[in-house]
Amino acid sequence: MNFTRREFVIGFAATTALMGSGFSFAGTNDAASKVAIEKSIKANFGGGFSLISYSKSGSVTQAKIENFGNQYTVTSSNLIDWKIIQSSLSN
Repeated sequence: MNFTRREFVIGFAATTALMGSGFSFAGTNDAASKVAIEKSIKANFGGGFSLISYSKSGSVTQAKIENFGNQYTVTSSNLIDWKIIQSSLSN
């Protein structure tokens, strides 16, 4: 099978929704949320990216990520589509 990154993320989100609250992105377990966010970012941007920190406000997640010393601030409302809102490269 040949999957694109976007198909993988959509499939991952659908599987998570079907499996129930034990795997929910909005779960109360902070460690589980961090892992889910990190997996989503790596699926979207690539395996070389690492999660530095994140915050959630309602349904919007904002995260600081790093790749080879370059830092980015990204945001997502559904943990599938991420948008870069700030980059250390633009300084």
